[in-house]
Amino acid sequence: MNGYKEDFRFEDGVLHVHLSGKFPNELLGRAENVFQPLIDACSAHNCKRALIDARDLQVDFDTVAMFQAGEDAAFLNRLGLRIALLSREDMLDPFFANVVSNRGGDVGIFTDMDSALDWLQR
Repeated sequence: MNGYKEDFRFEDGVLHVHLSGKFPNELLGRAENVFQPLIDACSAHNCKRALIDARDLQVDFDTVAMFQAGEDAAFLNRLGLRIALLSREDMLDPFFANVVSNRGGDVGIFTDMDSALDWLQR
């Protein structure tokens, strides 16, 4: 896969984000929330629901990076954002889900587009 890419599309009240390429781990080391582009796009479209399709994303997270990603994802809930994360089976990590949950986040994690969209509409 080539460079990291984020594509945003707003449709039917939901921000659709497609992530592809190799995720640059240095983005997790910054003080800014790794989901800041999503936060900004939701604000611009005045939406509270987003579907992140990460099936074309390549990641190589160690435990610290996974923890930071989980903390950043949990923060989205404090902003009133409902997020469905669509991933491949090989990307699923219970540690990420635990970090999100333990920090009060409500991020749905799915491998099926229909299930993700159904959950997001609740």
